[in-house]
Amino acid sequence: MKIALNSIHANIWNAGGKTGQAASVASQLTWRGVHIISTGNDPNPGEPPKRAEIRYGPNGKQIALTLAQQVKGAKLTQDDRSNPSVDLVIGSKFALVPVPPPAPSKITVNVYNAYVLPGTAVSLAAELRKRGFKVDNVGNDPKRGYYPHSAVAIRYGLQGEPAARRAALQFKGVKMIPDGRKNATVDVVIGSKWVDGTVVPVARATPAPTPKPTTPRCTATASSSGGSATSS
Repeated sequence: MKIALNSIHANIWNAGGKTGQAASVASQLTWRGVHIISTGNDPNPGEPPKRAEIRYGPNGKQIALTLAQQVKGAKLTQDDRSNPSVDLVIGSKFALVPVPPPAPSKITVNVYNAYVLPGTAVSLAAELRKRGFKVDNVGNDPKRGYYPHSAVAIRYGLQGEPAARRAALQFKGVKMIPDGRKNATVDVVIGSKWVDGTVVPVARATPAPTPKPTTPRCTATASSSGGSATSS
């Protein structure tokens, strides 16, 4: 049975020792659709997981399996909670499974020129439109960026990271720059190393296949952490 991510209510507990990681992971899972109940340090004593642990009650296994598809190397542990919430426990080697890059038709880019050659942004915007990208703003870089060692700089926020990876495939000499924006738009900024041939052929601008998630292993019953199924 398939479970939608937006039907999952999860606590995010940090057992990896990196300050603020629970809040960071919660932000990433929120835009993927998961409802976050609480974040903080793991309230359960014991050996922390190497990568991740997902705790669930007797009726929550399918929910836990669905969440596990977003996490690399998670193990599943059943406890005695009576509600359908799950706990995601972050280990020292925690990593989320990357979201596959969307199709160009799902991506909105701004094309900016931080280079001295006039008209380059207009020409690049036309090429990206041919490839299916939605182009919003075109012109000189409003942030007055300076990229002396890159042909193209890709600026993006957390939600736009998959789209940024798709945009980056179109070029050689790319510098990826996360900038904290709250939407999924991507800036494509022409840098000082721009030359003819920076834009790669369409046939080469394709992502590698996304690995299929492995089925997580299940462990013995643990005590419940008492999470509530009410989202906050």
